[in-house]
Amino acid sequence: MRISNELQIGKAGEYMVCSDLILKGFVAFISEQGLPYDVLLDTGKKILRVQVKTTLAPRIIPQRSKESLAYIFNVKRNGKNNRKRYEGTEIDLFALVCLDTKSVGYIQTDLMPDTINIRVDSLKGTYYDEKGLQDFTSVCSMRGKSLKEISKKTGLHISTVSRMLQEGYKPYETGARYFSDFERSKEWFYTI
Repeated sequence: MRISNELQIGKAGEYMVCSDLILKGFVAFISEQGLPYDVLLDTGKKILRVQVKTTLAPRIIPQRSKESLAYIFNVKRNGKNNRKRYEGTEIDLFALVCLDTKSVGYIQTDLMPDTINIRVDSLKGTYYDEKGLQDFTSVCSMRGKSLKEISKKTGLHISTVSRMLQEGYKPYETGARYFSDFERSKEWFYTI
């Protein structure tokens, strides 16, 4: 089996986006090479320019003390070695494609950061902040028991249990989102 190169991966993403949009009832087609967008979408009311970003699978998020997997998209740059930036008027929305799950998500250009890490739905509940919230809930449910007993039952260090039981303690939460948060219904495209 031949290993796909970046161009083939990108092409697969473009075709998946066209397929997804057509199955939603729209007219969609791949644009010419060299344009800042990859797909044109006709909603019946207007034409939207879609830039497609594709990834093969989740990757380890760099610069984290604990290993964490996410879909990583370098979005607002293009061209060889990502030297060029997209202009705000060139694209209406980004399509994000995960080839491993054959999933397509969408986000409006003005809401898109330069790089976005999106959590993997199949790993829900295993991320550091989620685990911390689960631990906190578990510890709070055992209030009244000794720190040693709670520590033994939860597998948490006794100092962590003590900290969680202090007045005003709040577990760390992020605004991280899962890939399924970016999957859109047909109606969403009419709001752009």
